[in-house]
Amino acid sequence: MTERFDNDEVLALELAEALRLVRPHVDEIAARARGAFTWRTIDEELLMAELMFDSTQETEPALTRGDDDRGRVLVFSAEPRSVEVEVLSDRVVGQFLPPTSGEVVVEGDEGEVARVPVDDLGFFVIEPVPTGVVRFRCTTTSTRLVTDWVRL
Repeated sequence: MTERFDNDEVLALELAEALRLVRPHVDEIAARARGAFTWRTIDEELLMAELMFDSTQETEPALTRGDDDRGRVLVFSAEPRSVEVEVLSDRVVGQFLPPTSGEVVVEGDEGEVARVPVDDLGFFVIEPVPTGVVRFRCTTTSTRLVTDWVRL
């Protein structure tokens, strides 16, 4: 079997046959390769906001309200910005800090789940509450950031 690969002529013929088999798919393969190459640095342009606080991880009980009345609070931070999110039973309410207008895209494991505007005070509302594991991609006039993935 090694004799077959030692012969350059045989090897060249087999390579030519392999190339003939993929020739009808070359354009599609090249387009997919260019697409993959383009996406390789997409998150490098974003600030990565880490989850700094999750109210479900608190150890002290609430003193003024019962747990049923409270929403879940999440705080993501990436200097110089943070995103505070409160998950209520019927919606998610959030704010950019420092306040600025922009847009929030909620991404799930299958792509975009919701896209909402952010007002001049930095507030946004997402209805209904997304399910499963999500992250928030936030865009303002001066900053682009994406949060850690969390299960809501």
